[in-house]
Amino acid sequence: MMKILFDQSGNPFSHIEIKNTIDDFSASYTATIYHITRRSQHALTQPIFFENVSQLMTNFKMTRKGLFHGIRYLNGVVQDPNGQIAACWSLIGADAINLKNYLLQQNVSNRNRILVELLSTARNKVVCDLWTMFKKLLSVCMSDGSYGLVAASKIMFSIFPEIALPIDNVQWKSLFKTVDYSDVTTLMTDEIITWERQTGQLLDSCDSTGNSTLTSIYNVMAMKARP
Repeated sequence: MMKILFDQSGNPFSHIEIKNTIDDFSASYTATIYHITRRSQHALTQPIFFENVSQLMTNFKMTRKGLFHGIRYLNGVVQDPNGQIAACWSLIGADAINLKNYLLQQNVSNRNRILVELLSTARNKVVCDLWTMFKKLLSVCMSDGSYGLVAASKIMFSIFPEIALPIDNVQWKSLFKTVDYSDVTTLMTDEIITWERQTGQLLDSCDSTGNSTLTSIYNVMAMKARP
């Protein structure tokens, strides 16, 4: 069932409705998406991983308490006092580099649209690779009272803003109703493709700046769709 880009009657939200929602969203979010996307455009390395994770987790207010408490990104300097980002890197760093290199090898000119432009076989591999890394992250993102789903999804988004979706607790429980990250990625991709077919518009054209990825736009709409 379409939930994010379509209303309760199954009608697609218009181009202008989505554009207005993006325009009304947090300016700090838009700036953070720009930086993490630009920084990881041509490669993924350990320094880029640390910068992207620390900047995004700080922007998403995930560093005020819990496992990521104390992480800072100030003037280009990462502070990881408890080694939480380092623990994430040790688990998925090699996998993340391999997936980034695979994406760079695909014949897609507009990185912001790579999620829907990939051939189906390549997309299936990407979805599986994301799910594999996501499950590995749960072991270091899980804590008392948290299964680690939110943190893991946001880490994935910080290093793969073109294909991964950040998901908060309400969205896991009320919108997607699953803990399978591959299911969410597939649902998101299918919904974007369906919206573009029905409207005759490109979803990324709803962002007048041209800096947003499909997943960052979908995330804005998913935030709006929360009950």
